[in-house]
Amino acid sequence: MPNLTRRTFVRRAAAASAAALLSNPASAQDARRKVVVALPTQPAQIDPMIWNDTPSLRITSNVFESLLRFDYLNNSELKPALAEAWTRIDPLTVEFKLRPNVKFHDGSDVTAEDVVFSFSETRTKGPDGKAQTVASQYQRTIKSVEALDPRTIRITTSVADAALEQKIAAWGCQIVSKKAFDRAGSWAKWFETPIGTGPYRVVWNRKDVGVLLAAHDGYWGGRPPHESVEFRVVPEAASRQNGLLAGDYDLVSDVLPDQFDAMSGTGAFEVVGGSIPNLRVLVIDTTAPWLSDVRIRRAMSLALDRQLIIDSLWRGRIDVPRNAQYPAFGALYDDGQKAPAYDPEQARKLVAEAGYRGEPITYRLMNNWYPNEVLTAQIMLAMWQAVGLNVRIESVENISQAQKQPIQAFWDSSILLFWPDPTALYWRVAGENGSWTRLGIWKSEEFFAAGAKFERSTDAEERKALHHAMLEIIHDQVPIIQLHNNGAFYGKRRDFSWRPYPSLIMDFGPFNMAGA
Repeated sequence: MPNLTRRTFVRRAAAASAAALLSNPASAQDARRKVVVALPTQPAQIDPMIWNDTPSLRITSNVFESLLRFDYLNNSELKPALAEAWTRIDPLTVEFKLRPNVKFHDGSDVTAEDVVFSFSETRTKGPDGKAQTVASQYQRTIKSVEALDPRTIRITTSVADAALEQKIAAWGCQIVSKKAFDRAGSWAKWFETPIGTGPYRVVWNRKDVGVLLAAHDGYWGGRPPHESVEFRVVPEAASRQNGLLAGDYDLVSDVLPDQFDAMSGTGAFEVVGGSIPNLRVLVIDTTAPWLSDVRIRRAMSLALDRQLIIDSLWRGRIDVPRNAQYPAFGALYDDGQKAPAYDPEQARKLVAEAGYRGEPITYRLMNNWYPNEVLTAQIMLAMWQAVGLNVRIESVENISQAQKQPIQAFWDSSILLFWPDPTALYWRVAGENGSWTRLGIWKSEEFFAAGAKFERSTDAEERKALHHAMLEIIHDQVPIIQLHNNGAFYGKRRDFSWRPYPSLIMDFGPFNMAGA
């Protein structure tokens, strides 16, 4: 019997599955299908106030909505959602008019009281009352939220915030049912059956199994195109691929470049997606031994040949932005910024100047929480070793373990462009009240002052100058090492009409018209 390589086996399986699928077109004609999606992970709880990580964005975005939304198919244009209209009263005040007759998943009406509750401390302070939520990333400038009548809400900020409407559309400001939350009696019970307004409702969320969502046929935006969407946890990329080719799944996420040919080599499957504005970074505890020395942090960055990583692991399909910024910033985009440099000779000099003698530097590494995470780490270890840095791996299971105190290490993370403004990137996570800053891993009064002034400024030229200053501070102090944009690639059946957004959000509702 001739040798059967893994690649050959996968291709033959794909061909056999393609023949079966193409010979039975009825599935493509079903009024509504029960969609099955394979993902590597799931959120611990389905609540946008608690999590804004990758699995939450993919799943939770189908369950909850905010007053406004981004139209990802139209250059992320700001659109009405639960609010049918909004008005800027003055630099500190925005009023929203609720859309009439919007229903929660339990059939109850959405009211201004629900909106006020969704922004209240009961929600923003979270289960332990210690504000261990993502609220501050989006609601930092909000001073008050009040109901003027059953359909009118006024949001007032403590300082002028030019990006307020975008933050509200982004995340952490989704509207939940006050009555359902109160009826649950505890956060733990609420997590079992959370009630939102999105096109799908939660049926169950089972650890290490997956999440089942069912259509919310009373959805204000139109009838959801699918009867249900089941997200199954399948950690291994090869298992997701084989399941797709065998017909077990309609869609799989986190497809790696070495799987592209097998998935797209037949008429029944295709690979979709590409580079997205989700910046892969290494987050550094700048209080740790040796990592507290900026020369070591600079050397770690200079040692990395990012283009080699992109070419080797991503087939050149992703890119490296010019510092932490994107063209979506418009006039604030700083053309003078450059992508992080690769200069191993300078890295060696910095290591020598620091007096470093090979002491271990800890890298807390998750098992492919991000696509190609482990392979990227292996390449980076060799690059650091080449400049004299002794980086050692400490394996962890998830972000919570990576951030367990005392940290004394660095770890992988990503920063998604939640809204098209510089406040969505480094300032959101590394500003004075940022989620990483609260871990006690770095402090820069210079950066905090510039960011605070930038956030409340409405003068275009002043904001541009402050943005430039903030980028330069991060570049100089290196509390974060920028790697590259993430790639979001999916494998899917061709008879399943769905298209990805330039985001981590996976929309299975009626606004993603390809899903109809």
